[in-house]
Amino acid sequence: MKIYFATGNSGKVEHAQNILSECEVEQLDVETVEPQSGSIEEIALSKVKQVVEKSDLEDSTFLIADDSGLFVDSLNGFPGPLSSPFDSMVGKERLLDLVDPGADAKFRAAIALHVPDGEDRVFTGKVEGEIVEPRGEGGFGYDPLFLPEGNDKTWGEDPEFKDENSHREEALIQLKEFIERKY
Repeated sequence: MKIYFATGNSGKVEHAQNILSECEVEQLDVETVEPQSGSIEEIALSKVKQVVEKSDLEDSTFLIADDSGLFVDSLNGFPGPLSSPFDSMVGKERLLDLVDPGADAKFRAAIALHVPDGEDRVFTGKVEGEIVEPRGEGGFGYDPLFLPEGNDKTWGEDPEFKDENSHREEALIQLKEFIERKY
């Protein structure tokens, strides 16, 4: 089975291919407009619907799109779905102006799946942890500021740990289990 992944990030596609090993995952780079929403699930669904409308894919096509964010408990989940715009506008390090190191946080991911029967679904994952002073040069985004529970290194210091224990991986495993049951 072939699944198109609507993303401009080839690293996400490679990660998805590793988990969805029984499928062929192919990158589809279609520009979408990210809605302003407090829900990563709504954003992922919006992206997948936009790609279906904009692309000339066959009706029998499986397609996924995702969204994720860093949710800081003491900031009522901010930056959450605004993680990328916050980073672009003021820089991720400014998060430390808002919270002290040790603040509880979680990374959450939502992966929307468009299936041929037209019934879109969303799969989610999360990893609990805390905000720390930036450590490491690996990964991307907020990875150097996030220390996952059960690890003594940030995702910036240990990107391989992230690949094996991430919020996106958890959502992809749920997606894989769904495909195995239904298709």
